[in-house]
Amino acid sequence: MSYRGIVKGNVVILEEGVKLNDGMQVVVIPEEKMKREPDFDTDPFLYVDEWAPFPPKDAPEDLAHQHDYYLYGKEKR
Repeated sequence: MSYRGIVKGNVVILEEGVKLNDGMQVVVIPEEKMKREPDFDTDPFLYVDEWAPFPPKDAPEDLAHQHDYYLYGKEKR
């Protein structure tokens, strides 16, 4: 679960109605770092056809559809 707040004097003031226990350990991630734009020019997954043009020869043809079966042993759909 995440909560919103603001820093004042090196203290995080949480939004109205949020109550956390004293002494609770938290991780604070500055929001401006999370709002950066994706760098589409350097994202290797956008160019997957260049570095992985063909699936492995021994890959099942229904791997994408049945990945839970191959990864976790669940029943095929």
